[in-house]
Amino acid sequence: MLEKLVEAAIVFAIIGGLSYLVGMAISHSMESALRRRLEGEGLDGRLMRLNLLAQRFQARKDSMLPRLVKLDAQVKSARRRQYMITKKLNDLKIARSRLMRVLGEEDAFLRPERPARKFIAEVVNRHVQRTLFEHKEHPFLSRAWSRTQQVVIWAPTIGDAKAMAEKSYPPATGFFIAGITEPQSDAEEELSALEEASLKAAEAGHSTP
Repeated sequence: MLEKLVEAAIVFAIIGGLSYLVGMAISHSMESALRRRLEGEGLDGRLMRLNLLAQRFQARKDSMLPRLVKLDAQVKSARRRQYMITKKLNDLKIARSRLMRVLGEEDAFLRPERPARKFIAEVVNRHVQRTLFEHKEHPFLSRAWSRTQQVVIWAPTIGDAKAMAEKSYPPATGFFIAGITEPQSDAEEELSALEEASLKAAEAGHSTP
């Protein structure tokens, strides 16, 4: 009899322990589910705040876009001026070896009865070119005459300018007048098509990350 009572007590104890464990498991699962739900609500709130920040950043970007476009235009303009200055400096370096040669009376431009005009003649010497090609030196002319030299001529007409140039630089001694032009007064330099393409290529190279 006593043994049956002991066995019944043991069974009841086991059943009570299992019931306690089952209750603890149920309460723990309910607590975990509640925590996950609360954490999910916090994540939604963070997502809402992040979305609000993204909208603010986009609005700021849209407001700054006109300023960025203006700054980009200013940068391109500055690069264009830099290109023009560099081009002028290179032209000056090339022209350093050229002497200033002037024909005619410069003060004749101030005479009201027959004002002179300014012409630019491009003169080269074929004999000097040939001697340099043969690795020799011309007996009395500088090797600079192998390249085109500019001569400023003050004359009433282009025909008079050509006559003065041929008189001072006679073709019989190898001089050749490649051309005579009358420069425009104070005209702003314009880029040629090749220079414009070079400038655009340089700008594209700067803008590439």
